[in-house]
Amino acid sequence: MALDNETLHRAQQAALEFLATIDALHLRDARDKDFRRMRDIVGYKETAAVRRASMTLTRALADVRRSK
Repeated sequence: MALDNETLHRAQQAALEFLATIDALHLRDARDKDFRRMRDIVGYKETAAVRRASMTLTRALADVRRSK
């Protein structure tokens, strides 16, 4: 698999999505004191979104590493 523009574009998009989900998590953290206190104990959609985006980014970066 060659390192082409499409592979790089997918990795870039995955990275931007990951950063956007982190921003959403920080926004919720800033406005919701209960969220700050409880987010490590119970699941929230923002924390789940960060985990999903992280996995998508990991896969995209793996494709970049497999490229030659």
